[in-house]
Amino acid sequence: MQFINYFFGSLISFSGLLSGILLVKIAPEEQKLLEENFSLLRKIFLLLIFIFVIFYFFNDYFSLLILIVYFIFLLFVEYKTNDLFKKSIITYIVLGILYFLSSKNVNLFVIESSLILLYGMPTASLMYNKREKNQYKIIFYNIGFIIIANLLYFI
Repeated sequence: MQFINYFFGSLISFSGLLSGILLVKIAPEEQKLLEENFSLLRKIFLLLIFIFVIFYFFNDYFSLLILIVYFIFLLFVEYKTNDLFKKSIITYIVLGILYFLSSKNVNLFVIESSLILLYGMPTASLMYNKREKNQYKIIFYNIGFIIIANLLYFI
């Protein structure tokens, strides 16, 4: 895969955060009503991201073990950390690694990119707070996804 395709794919996947911010700006009254649903969607998309990667690396036992360790680590972060900003920073760094691993297979790459995009929508919708004007923090704190994903391409 050429770097330009890989790079723009990472930008599109990351734009799920922007879509989530726009979603809340368009319908702010729905944010409180859908908070529980957004939280559930985050967990479902995160699980799907790992399920697809694990199915691809099913025959490679070392990679499978590493992926399971990543998954357990993210489960620990998800349930033990209360701050959603910290959760998203750590999660997006791990998603950057998974994004790179999925680039070996074009079909898996498309699925993972789409799921990361979909994961970003409820995440940003939950983190957005109209009073604090923190939409730029959401983008800035999670930029580690793009940095990690693109640095791993050159290693």
